[in-house]
Amino acid sequence: MARRQKMEVGGLNIRLHPHSEDRYRDFLYALYQLKAVTSIRGDRSGLITSIDRRSNEKSVISGIITTFLEIDMKGEWFNTDTMKEASTNEIEAINIPTHLRPNVKSYRFNFDVTDHSLVFEHYSEQERLTHQSALTFFRNLASNRKLGSEFGDVKISIIQSKGSADRIFAIPRITDLDILIEKPNADLWGGNFEEIAEEHLENKNARSMNVVYKAEAGQGIERDDELNTLVTASLRNGRTVAKGYGPNGHVRVSTDDYPKVVQDMYEEDFAPSSVFERLSRVFRRR
Repeated sequence: MARRQKMEVGGLNIRLHPHSEDRYRDFLYALYQLKAVTSIRGDRSGLITSIDRRSNEKSVISGIITTFLEIDMKGEWFNTDTMKEASTNEIEAINIPTHLRPNVKSYRFNFDVTDHSLVFEHYSEQERLTHQSALTFFRNLASNRKLGSEFGDVKISIIQSKGSADRIFAIPRITDLDILIEKPNADLWGGNFEEIAEEHLENKNARSMNVVYKAEAGQGIERDDELNTLVTASLRNGRTVAKGYGPNGHVRVSTDDYPKVVQDMYEEDFAPSSVFERLSRVFRRR
């Protein structure tokens, strides 16, 4: 009987301004063409090693992120046989070509140029790429000076769970509400709020805005449609932090702590690539 495996996917929201499907497609290809080894965390780095160029006529482009360890060849080495630091002669005998990297791990991703969401393997085949690592990787790549003149200030954020808004408003008495909204794309906003937010930031040459609410003494901030719109918008374009009081005292809840994750179990004889594509579609529908 085949063993069952678990796969989880997470997502990032990538925002260019102005934006179009072709511009997002060009941006992803430009990231790949950099062939840049980029820091992720600690001594682990990575780069985009594959892009499906057959996707030119499709809305979703697939790729692979390959991560590996960076070895500091000038650092201290340890001999586990002698239980002492390695000698100069032992270190000089080490010969690892500079183009080789150890402890390789690969993760699938795909990017939808219509809603500019990038879905990646968060957990697959007993390996994990955290949301923060994925965010750091793509932010570091996007900050490359070669891209600046063509794509300007690229904004990337973790897509947070819709349930995190309910966690915010589940605080019995909210005393402080801090909502960060980065400059949005028009397709993320509806009705009058789209016009107000976009025009407001444009006119001020601003990249983001913070909306801060503080409750009257002894009272709590109440959820309504307008406040719900702001918090929901921040799940793709920023974050919301709430402070208040519950039965056990002071409470702090941040939507950053609840990234959106979609997961499923599958038989190990199924192709992981097919499972990933299915979960990606589910992620975007929810």
